[in-house]
Amino acid sequence: MKKTVLLYLLIIGMSAAYAGDFVDRISKYGRWSISTDAGFSRFDGDIQPDYDLTGILKSPNFGISLEYNLNPDFSIGWSMGGLFFEQEDINEWFTSGGIYTSTYVSADILSVMRGKKSKLFGLWLSGGVGFSGSYFPKYTTSRPILPDPVYSVVFPPTFFMFPLSLSLEYNISKSYAIGLTARQVYTNTDQMESIYRHEYNDMWQTLGFSLRYKFITKDKKHFRDEVFDNDDSPMKLISLLQQDVSNLTLKVDGINSKVDNIGQRVEKLEGILSNDGADTDQDGVPDIRDMEPNTPMGNPVDFWGRSIGVKTVVDESLLSVYFDFDSAELDKIAQITIVKVADKMRANPSLMLEIRGYTDSPGTGTYNQKLSQRRSDRVKAEFVKVHGISTKRMVANGKGRIPNPPSKNLGHRRCEFFFSE
Repeated sequence: MKKTVLLYLLIIGMSAAYAGDFVDRISKYGRWSISTDAGFSRFDGDIQPDYDLTGILKSPNFGISLEYNLNPDFSIGWSMGGLFFEQEDINEWFTSGGIYTSTYVSADILSVMRGKKSKLFGLWLSGGVGFSGSYFPKYTTSRPILPDPVYSVVFPPTFFMFPLSLSLEYNISKSYAIGLTARQVYTNTDQMESIYRHEYNDMWQTLGFSLRYKFITKDKKHFRDEVFDNDDSPMKLISLLQQDVSNLTLKVDGINSKVDNIGQRVEKLEGILSNDGADTDQDGVPDIRDMEPNTPMGNPVDFWGRSIGVKTVVDESLLSVYFDFDSAELDKIAQITIVKVADKMRANPSLMLEIRGYTDSPGTGTYNQKLSQRRSDRVKAEFVKVHGISTKRMVANGKGRIPNPPSKNLGHRRCEFFFSE
């Protein structure tokens, strides 16, 4: 049970970390874009003229779209546009203008089929639903108008439309793309041109060019044409998460085996830390952790019972290192003093050094403690980086503010040197 709970907690934590990392990555990409298109239309209704280039050029269309990319391959959008039809048959003529609006979803089928995004090209398939209406329609005929409803003239004010389009886009820059769009638009009416002959609902086709502007971020990136590296792709992140979960399962199994005997190990640790128990050489360290069980009587020892012979002295010939107010930087005089101390350390390889840092009275106790430690660390770093003194031979010890200083002057903003062997 404990193993299962621990594994779930680790998986939740890792999932949150991966999700946060992925959200941070995709937030660097722009998602919005706007496009305009213009071209020509072909009406497909009850009037069936013989189309030629001149006739098609008499039926222009235009539109504008606002699009939001959910990811590099899929987007949703809204479009609005207008078009003009002029149809002519043997004894019938029909002209009309119209506007339309629709919502749609799009997919880059080139990327989906290849399994890899192209930086230059996109082949976007779109489908949607909207509504449209005819404006200023005009129908004339040279045939006799009969009462038969097959020739009745009724223009629908509005009707539903179902656009289906295919667009080939080419990225000419980070912000702009040009494209060629073919569109088939179905409707739920059979009387756009006023004729209702019960054959099939009216529809139209368009072909035109488009220009898209992408709102890129300050990093000049946009989701629509971004090619993720392998390490950035969502599937790669999911794969890494699965690998880490598998590794976690193995680690939790190992932790579980260690937890089973943790009681024995805690008992052993308590024995080592305790001062109780047999002490053969009477040095104050129990035999269970005494690394020198035959220490001579009276010799000082460390935590592990090893003899130590420490004599701490202050070299009066060496000055302290002084600092400016609220500073841990070294001036030229301080560097000269450090050179002398470094020479002394090199002359005696067994010499150990304690660097004690102090501050003056202003400031809180917590702040002064941190400031004194920074000063000690700065001096120690100078010994290591400039003079090559081993960090194992030195201890940086920030003492904070000097208790009851006689005055608030430079003398308290210092580091002192204490030597021991």
